[in-house]
Amino acid sequence: MEVVSVRTPGSTLAALEIRVDFSMVERRAQTIGAGLSLAVASAGTEVLFSDRPSQEAEATVVIKDDSRLLDLVDRSFAVGTARFDGVEIDEFGLWALPTQHGVVQVGDVLRLIPERSDEARGPFPRVPDGLPDAPENVEKRFSPRYEERAERLWRAIAELGCRPSLEWAGSEDGEAIVGRGKDDRVLIVIDLEDVDQQQTIDRLHGSGQLHSWLSETLKHDPLDT
Repeated sequence: MEVVSVRTPGSTLAALEIRVDFSMVERRAQTIGAGLSLAVASAGTEVLFSDRPSQEAEATVVIKDDSRLLDLVDRSFAVGTARFDGVEIDEFGLWALPTQHGVVQVGDVLRLIPERSDEARGPFPRVPDGLPDAPENVEKRFSPRYEERAERLWRAIAELGCRPSLEWAGSEDGEAIVGRGKDDRVLIVIDLEDVDQQQTIDRLHGSGQLHSWLSETLKHDPLDT
């Protein structure tokens, strides 16, 4: 379900910004002498998600395919860098309440936020953060295989006594998982979006050697020595 436009009655917005207090404004390009935003809706206002513009809503996010909107009722979902709770669906579409500030714009995709299980570790399951993929990354961030690999590394690094974290290394390198020692020094960095690194991790996991490889790397080649 992809966003094709963001509308208010009689107007098409550049983008919809949900502010920290959950009021809404139009996000405009910054220009000299021009305002940066135009009020759209007050805090507590529901946003309409539909396949067509509507005069019934203060803000409508028009999507390409509304066939799965029913699945979002009583569920949390992400669009762009904002989050919403699905409230109800009627003849106009899905009404949703903002729960996290962010920006919604054309090309964003509606993503259901997974419900955490008792076995979940660290930040998993994760929600897309709106940051771009690294240029060389073939596997998209947050795809099932990518997330399985990241969670596998998180568990293994934690089991070896390190404190893992997922960190943004910039638009060229993308995302990395970092393992730190008790003194907060960085001991290991694995580039999650590097194709060669992905293949190496998958090969080690397939042969049952991932844990021992991480252990040897930390023992003989820590980054703080």
